[in-house]
Amino acid sequence: MKRRWFLVGLLLSLVAGLLVWPSLADYPVKVRDDRGREITIPKRPERIVVAGTPLYTEIIIDLGATSRLVGVSDSPDNPPEVAQLPKVGPAFSPNIEVILALKPDLVFGAFGAVRDSLERAGLIVITAGKAGGVIDSVTEVFRTIRTIGLVLDGDTKKADALIGKIAEEIVVTEGAVIDKIKPTAAILYPSGEQPPFVAGRGTPENEILLRAGGINVFSDIVGYKQVSFEELLKRDPSFIFTDPFLVVLITNHRLLQELKAVRDKRVFGVKASAWVSSRVAQTIKNLSEILHGPRR
Repeated sequence: MKRRWFLVGLLLSLVAGLLVWPSLADYPVKVRDDRGREITIPKRPERIVVAGTPLYTEIIIDLGATSRLVGVSDSPDNPPEVAQLPKVGPAFSPNIEVILALKPDLVFGAFGAVRDSLERAGLIVITAGKAGGVIDSVTEVFRTIRTIGLVLDGDTKKADALIGKIAEEIVVTEGAVIDKIKPTAAILYPSGEQPPFVAGRGTPENEILLRAGGINVFSDIVGYKQVSFEELLKRDPSFIFTDPFLVVLITNHRLLQELKAVRDKRVFGVKASAWVSSRVAQTIKNLSEILHGPRR
């Protein structure tokens, strides 16, 4: 027990050390987007549209700025707080005309030609993460929260407080499972009758699974890769995680009925935004309780 809580304290100290970044204040503020470009936010945004994935929506809500949202992308992953807001189309192809009609002073998460069109129309567009908007770790989640916090408030006080809360929740969960036997698991993304893609090393799914006290049977794979049914059956994970809408593609697949996770009804859905938003601590806790049972 002493060893467990010593490690929890050590982990908390290490995570806290990652958060010692200078706190900026007052508009105008500058942030760097996923392209590495410096974007100036001249004043506090009051009309915000999320044209990208719901991870932006969740972070904005958790930073206390729900009332400033005037439109969001159309996604089954949207939190209930925005159910009544206008929808601007799917995150992979938002409708430019609908976005412009909402008269936002800031848009989050638009890519490619959509971003180009919005910027030509004079709108400020922020897409966080690494190149292409990739968020591949808990640390990158924290950076994204901080970027969005700076954009929303002109300083990072709320963002830093939220990050500290998330970090503390994560290390408590890690401490609760650190001495437990780690069951095997896989994160699968099937597509019809084709062999599934798996999430391996260097993905947020892999990191969260490890923090929740599991072992990724595909940790030798880097990134996302399609694997054969034979290889999946050979590695035979005890648990499988996938998108909620894909669970049935796994449980009903004729070639996967012999998988331990399918036989034991241990195939669970996790919505895409849950891996990389400000709800990441809850995701780790949820996975840990699936893998090890409720925390006592």
